[in-house]
Amino acid sequence: MNTYLKVYRWALGMKLHMGIYTLSLLVCKMIWNWTQGVLSVQSLDILTIWGACLLFAVLETLILPAGKDASLPRTAAWAAAGNLIFCSGALIAGWFRGIPGWGAALLVFFLEFGLAAMWFGDNVAMRADTAQLNQQLRAFQRRPKERPSRP
Repeated sequence: MNTYLKVYRWALGMKLHMGIYTLSLLVCKMIWNWTQGVLSVQSLDILTIWGACLLFAVLETLILPAGKDASLPRTAAWAAAGNLIFCSGALIAGWFRGIPGWGAALLVFFLEFGLAAMWFGDNVAMRADTAQLNQQLRAFQRRPKERPSRP
């Protein structure tokens, strides 16, 4: 049962990140299509975007496992994996076929900004929340216990 719960918690965290990455990439694809006069996204594009995001989210959990410090080598490997997967996916699957150089530079900027935001959220904001919750738990545990009143 413990193994099941561990895998279940891992999958929940992984799928959350996969969903965020997928939605972000699909919005970029939708904007690009809109600039080209196309008001839809092909099913194959959606599937390949989802697959790339799934692959990255799984690798992310291996490179930056929960509970481990995000050391510089781990963070660099994670960022490199993100750039490799998303840039390769865009080139191989042709998600942004025909985009001008400035548009590609803008997409790379959004990719780097998004990766930085995810790293900040996981490694700064969430850790600060955890530290605050742990502090509140210790304060609660130190409180004198109230005795139940008898009628």
